[in-house]
Amino acid sequence: MGSPVFLIWIVLIGFMFYFMMIRPQKKARAQQVDMLSHLQPGAQVRTTAQIMGTIVEVGDDWAIVETTPGTRIKFGKPAIVGIIMPDDAEDTENAEAAENGEDAPTPGGIGDAPLAEPAGTAHSVQDSVSVSALETADKTDAEAVAAVEDAGEAVADAQPAKS
Repeated sequence: MGSPVFLIWIVLIGFMFYFMMIRPQKKARAQQVDMLSHLQPGAQVRTTAQIMGTIVEVGDDWAIVETTPGTRIKFGKPAIVGIIMPDDAEDTENAEAAENGEDAPTPGGIGDAPLAEPAGTAHSVQDSVSVSALETADKTDAEAVAAVEDAGEAVADAQPAKS
């Protein structure tokens, strides 16, 4: 019925399964548990939702992460997946900004001031109506101007919807 070669193949596949699947998962879990047990305030962390911030306070099974100045979120420790190691380039930029009295840049540009429009380019609702009316109108100049004026009056006369 069976030969010893078949039995050897089954044992060999079992060992491969253990060394390629189970053992690395156990190692990763042990590293995660070790990292979570050594969390300290001030550490830069990343959560499962890819929220990055600084640990402010640590409890037995929770940690408070400050994502932006004044914004603190309480996470369960299992939601923290890693500690962010600082890059040399970011550290020098942050140190230069701190020396100049500036705030350090926020990763990803979150919180950056919106770009200012050049002088004389402020747009109003009536301007956007007039531009769209001129672009889409297939009329003579006089008809287009009349359509723009009518659209402007409609915007000015508009009342909010009642709920």
